[in-house]
Amino acid sequence: MKFTFKRKSFGQQKKLFRYFLPTSLALLIFSHGNIAPVAAAGPEAHLKGEFGTLHSWPLVPVHMTLMPDGRVFAAGPKVGKTLKYTIWNPSLGTGSSAFETLPNTTITNIFCAGQALIPKEGQALILGGDTTTLIPGTNNGYHVSDVNIFDSVTNMLMPQNAMAYDRWYATAVTLTNGEHLTLGGRSVRPYLDVVAEYSPIPEIRAADGSWRTLSTAASDNAYGKNGTSWSYPRAWVNPQGNVFIVAPNGTMFKLDPSGTGAITQYIKKIPAGRNSLPSVMFSPGRILAIQKNRATYVVDINGSGEPTSSSGGSLAKDRQYSNATVLADGQVWVNGGSSTGNDLVGAALDSEIWNPGTKTWTTAASAATVRLYHSAALLLPDGTVLTGGGGIPGPVKQLNGEIYYPPYLFMTDGSGEFAPRPEITHAPTAIIGWNQEFTIEATESVSRVTLVRSGAVTHAFNNEQRFLELPLLQTGNTVTVHSPASANIAPPGYYLLFVWNASGVPSVAKIVQLG
Repeated sequence: MKFTFKRKSFGQQKKLFRYFLPTSLALLIFSHGNIAPVAAAGPEAHLKGEFGTLHSWPLVPVHMTLMPDGRVFAAGPKVGKTLKYTIWNPSLGTGSSAFETLPNTTITNIFCAGQALIPKEGQALILGGDTTTLIPGTNNGYHVSDVNIFDSVTNMLMPQNAMAYDRWYATAVTLTNGEHLTLGGRSVRPYLDVVAEYSPIPEIRAADGSWRTLSTAASDNAYGKNGTSWSYPRAWVNPQGNVFIVAPNGTMFKLDPSGTGAITQYIKKIPAGRNSLPSVMFSPGRILAIQKNRATYVVDINGSGEPTSSSGGSLAKDRQYSNATVLADGQVWVNGGSSTGNDLVGAALDSEIWNPGTKTWTTAASAATVRLYHSAALLLPDGTVLTGGGGIPGPVKQLNGEIYYPPYLFMTDGSGEFAPRPEITHAPTAIIGWNQEFTIEATESVSRVTLVRSGAVTHAFNNEQRFLELPLLQTGNTVTVHSPASANIAPPGYYLLFVWNASGVPSVAKIVQLG
């Protein structure tokens, strides 16, 4: 199967990205549905998926964010802790010409920062990180209050108004009104006789870039010094419009971000996990939490009272420093990790897929190399998953990536061939409101429509991704669907819109905007 891409000059690309329509560009970039086709898929590709060829990256992609124009903004070091950032254009494949690597011209080393997309402008918001340089014998580094944004039109990283607190390993949550909550992080690096300090008071960034402190929502248990609660807190907007948090020890919380904030600890808890294990919202108000001893739990936060939980089954392997990605069909794919932490002993090359309907895990395709600490995985508009990075520190510095092709992209006859895909010929180009009907046109009859929030991932946590199934109100090649009921279910921002044919094969997604 051959795939050909039309290359454009730099000037043409710059003009295209400046004046793009978010819902139409994805089809242009991924016109053939696959970025770097696998050399030879096996007979189980329709059951396990397949990895493409290992390809080089100009840096270790510790941070990855899918931008509204379909490109990937990635940041990480190449040598030591000197951080640069790169923009990967999937329309150009995976060779060196597909990457534009730029120096970090701000005073911030955004290594280990928090990240999210700004819903209206589609810029990447980057909160905290490290200082630019480390001076031997001093206590600098590992905590700053800096705020930066990456603009995909200018390809520039630009400083913004700083936070009140230094934060290293903080989480950014996009709220229902488009503001951003930042919580957690460390504020003082332990060094010799210096005791570590943390940032247990959340802050909110308004749309105009100003900040307010949630002074009455301080918590060492939810996102502070107790245990590793400060380390990229697992937090999501809940269906009631507040923020739900599950700490590594299994304790759960509700944060009301209004006014100066209020934090409530639930009575119920789930068995303990680790800050090196991922959790993901796989459907509205339902979270898959991967905890210790290969156990997983489904936490349901749709009710107004205490959360409920049930077993999500057991992974075949312990996967510390793995990544969990919601696929285009709503299943969860977990890749990488090791039973011994950031160590080659016990490292897993194979991956696993979780079916939310049956709560069962199945072994999936094997990668060419390990993905451990500082690796990342990100769903792309063509339905594949970019995996990359790992290392800094060791055991292997991974200046490379691999593309995972999920089972839904293959013929079911065991031939290993890619299945014919439907194509979206029309989708909204204007911002879509909540609780609204809209139409989609495709090249064949549509059996299903799914929506996956554009991701932002680092350190085993993709805090932006969430999955929704849109009800079909009219069937055929032209379908009418209903958008999510409210911003509580689908916060404002950018989403991948997939249509599916009767054979269970997805289209290349259109990138649409809710707001």
